[in-house]
Amino acid sequence: MKNFKTDIYFVSTFEPSTKSVDLLTVETFAGTVCEYADMPKEWTTTRGLYASFRYEGNWENYPDWVRNIYLIELPARGLARVNGSDIERFYYNEDFVEKDGNDVVCEIFIPVRPV
Repeated sequence: MKNFKTDIYFVSTFEPSTKSVDLLTVETFAGTVCEYADMPKEWTTTRGLYASFRYEGNWENYPDWVRNIYLIELPARGLARVNGSDIERFYYNEDFVEKDGNDVVCEIFIPVRPV
């Protein structure tokens, strides 16, 4: 983020772990939109229904916010996560990157279906 001064994206897939029923295997692709240079990899997602949520707040509270989306918000909206990739977009914030600030602005997109 500091080098590109642009938003950064994380695309994550989740699968049950082969080691324990209590664990997940997470694979994440990190990238940014770059229009002025060739990038080594490109990623596209599967078409479908995605629930989106926006977070603006303290970085320390972000993990709890994400956990609440899966455990509380999706069920409250009659939605269930389906196989696919979650997409997180972290907006470039000069204070966070350049001045070691603690506030973050991001969006998360989760593949879902109605229950």
